[in-house]
Formats: sequence, C-alpha cells, structure tokens
Amino acid sequence: MRKIVILGGNGFLGKKLTEQLSRIPTNAVVVYDRKLPSNNQRFANVEYISGEFVTGYDFASLVRGAYLVIHLISTSVPGTEKGPLDEIHTNVIPSVELFDSCVAEGVARLLFLSSGGTIYGGSAYRANRETDPPSPYNTYGLQKVMIEQALQLTSHYSSMQYQIIRLSNPYGPGQNPHGPLGLITKLVYQATNHDIIHIFGDGSVVRDFIYIDDAIQGIIDVIEHGEMNSIYNLGRGTGVSVADVITTIEAALPESLNIMYEPARKVDAPYSVLDISKYRAISTIDEFIPLAEGIKRTHNFFITHSE
Repeated sequence: MRKIVILGGNGFLGKKLTEQLSRIPTNAVVVYDRKLPSNNQRFANVEYISGEFVTGYDFASLVRGAYLVIHLISTSVPGTEKGPLDEIHTNVIPSVELFDSCVAEGVARLLFLSSGGTIYGGSAYRANRETDPPSPYNTYGLQKVMIEQALQLTSHYSSMQYQIIRLSNPYGPGQNPHGPLGLITKLVYQATNHDIIHIFGDGSVVRDFIYIDDAIQGIIDVIEHGEMNSIYNLGRGTGVSVADVITTIEAALPESLNIMYEPARKVDAPYSVLDISKYRAISTIDEFIPLAEGIKRTHNFFITHSE
C-alpha cells in the first residue's frame, strides 16, 4: 500500500482528488484539514485527521510512512490575503516545517499546488510559460513563490523529489458560490437564484478557466506521468474575457442575468492565461470540457442541490 497524505483534502479540489485517489486499491489516503466532512460524507477507505496548519504542528507524525504528500493548503486566497509578514507566518513557515518533516521521515515525493493565476502577475497579453520569471501582484502570489522556492531548495539538499502545479482558475460543482474564489461558479449560482451579478470593470479582464473534472485529471496526470523536480502549468490554455463568460452564461442558461457594473479593481491583472504545452505532453485528456458545457453542468448541480 502507498500512503498518500493530502493536506487540504476537504476543500474544493481536495475532496475531488481524494475521491479519485482513494479508488485505487493500492493507495492508503489520509486527509488532513481544519474542518472535516460529516461521517456520512466521508469515503469509507480514507483516514481523516483534523488539525490547524500552523507553525509547531507535529507534521512528522502526520507524514510518517507516506510515499507521497500533496500540499493543497493555503490559509488565505486572493482578495483575503494580508501583508507579506502575515503570509510568511501563516503559510510559508508552516510549509517549510512540513517539508523538513517530510525529509526527516523519508517521504519520497511531495506535490505542491501553486497558483498559475497570481505567480506570473500581469503578462504582456501572451500565455505564461513555466520558464517565465515570477512577478506576483499580490501577497497570495508572493507566498506561493516563496513556498515553491523553499520546496525546490529542500529537494536540492535531500532525496525527496517534488512536483509543482501552477493551476489556473478551476470552477464547477462543489465549489462554494459564496466564497471569494470561482468567478464562473459564483456567476452561475447568482444567475440560477436571480441575484444581482456584480462585475468589476468593463468585462475585458481575461482569465484561463478549467472545469473541476479536468483540473483533477490534470493533477493525477502530473502525479502519474509527470517529471520529477519539475513545474507544470495546468489550465485550458485558452483565455476568456469576463464579458465572454457572461455572454456564454446568457446563451447556456434559461435565466435572465441582472448585471451591475462596479469600478475596476487594481488587484485584477488585465490578462492571465497559461501556456500548457508542457502538460499537454503527458496529458490523458483529449479535449477539455468546453466552457458552455461546464457552465451547464454547474447550473444543473445548483438546480439539483438547491439550498
């Protein structure tokens, strides 16, 4: 059996990833998170451990005997992050302690989920490659860069191998429509419930959106087929403006949209798209789920799981 520890295993991505990895009979999956699902929502063959991602936690006991550790946890998200010092204390230092514990316990591999949307900053209207220098435009991206570099340094001086995934903007069923992340999920939820939709700016901001099922398969592809000690961009590799997202939602859903435009925000880079050529070389996905289809699936989820 291969022990796999997923930190942040009860989040949007973590739940889906846990579900997929726990289906493999040779995997013994352990989920670690601050909040755990109720007993009737847990997978029978998964161990659940509750804990805070903080400095001084006994990460050594958590990862003991693990073959693979998957680090999905962040105590902040874009829009809720604080100053650089707070991000260092709450995200960077605990991550470094986790890495040190993994090395001490002989963990073979560690995968870190970074941010393709904030690492590169505002690009010159072209897709960002893994070789592009990081230029984060908020402290969330800054802490991701620091954790990436700490992991690379730890691996360099140990036998532990790493993989880093810079994920774009995932959306779909299971994402919290009331949270600060997930533009498409929020817009579909608001349209379904006839809420006012607030759009910052004129809708020209361009992002790389990826449906949750594709995002999870992409992570598994990197785990199973990706190079060690390497970084992978993961998205659809296609830019879509907020205005085009709205147009697609209007065409795909029966509800009418009630849109209110607000002043643009400085935190929103005008263009953020990933070059996924490197991932494409190992991908098992023939075609990504189209935006309209992902919107319809998300809408159907909210209809069948109405609050």
